[in-house]
Amino acid sequence: MSGVDTTTPLKDDYTREDVPCIICGIKDEEFQFNTPERLVQCRRCGLYYNNPRLDLESRKKIYAEDYFVVGSKAAGLDYKAYENYIADEPLVIKTVHRRMQKIEAALGSKGRLLDVGCATGFSLIAAEQRGWQAEGLEFSKFCVDYAHGLGLKVQQGTLKSYQGSTENFDAITMWDYLEHSPEPLDDLKICEQLLRPGGVIFLSIPNIDSWSFKLSKEKWIGFKNIDHLYFYSRKTMARLAGMAGLNMERSFYHGRDVALAFFLSRIQYYVAFKPLQRVLEKIAALQTVKNISFYLNPYDILNIVLRKPYLTKGCPDGKK
Repeated sequence: MSGVDTTTPLKDDYTREDVPCIICGIKDEEFQFNTPERLVQCRRCGLYYNNPRLDLESRKKIYAEDYFVVGSKAAGLDYKAYENYIADEPLVIKTVHRRMQKIEAALGSKGRLLDVGCATGFSLIAAEQRGWQAEGLEFSKFCVDYAHGLGLKVQQGTLKSYQGSTENFDAITMWDYLEHSPEPLDDLKICEQLLRPGGVIFLSIPNIDSWSFKLSKEKWIGFKNIDHLYFYSRKTMARLAGMAGLNMERSFYHGRDVALAFFLSRIQYYVAFKPLQRVLEKIAALQTVKNISFYLNPYDILNIVLRKPYLTKGCPDGKK
């Protein structure tokens, strides 16, 4: 029940830490419900987040190979994030091409791009195909090793450990990243330093103001992965961006190209009838189903455009 805290510590292989609101810097929270993580909302700014949340050592455990590729066993409802992210390479690249069109429209040109949380680097392939100079940053060693095998320029680590020059990038992307970040404000501040004046950050996040959250509450798909730490609305995202010295220029819903098998696996989270769940699992496992894909926009993933202000107001080149 929302507002009534009856939580007991989760029994799993992970450890957790207590944190204050990342926007307000204090702990003034109202318990919402278990997702099964303990979800709270800041009484001051309205930000939703997990408290306690996974600590650093637990996050290192999570982003191993089995987070991205389940393997030969049947995934069912137990896999962490993806049944086989590697097999989705063509769909990821196709989706990123769609998104890159909007980045190019916002900038009016192409240039240098950094993708934060680039996973196996498929987004970099799409960017390079479009004429960008692209590099990535990724926390998971499995993903970095895979990206290196593709000949892609990817550093392992976080934005705090990133080795790069300031004001070096025209665009920074964060596709499905910021909800995973334990320090989203610090990350945005670092990105502001890495961007050239007038440069943009494009990011995608699950929207906690979406129809699907309001309808499903604690069963919302945005809560599926316990490594989702923060849950944003347009209001809290604009607040966070402003604190980092960035202007929130635009927000819009944007879908992705998905495999039918992936779609069926996610639908199961909204199906309480066990026999129907098992039927959906069997359908999703069929090879013919795995070969079917389509574009899906459920209007619950926000794309946000943040821009670094020019040095001198009204002068795009920073000159008086």
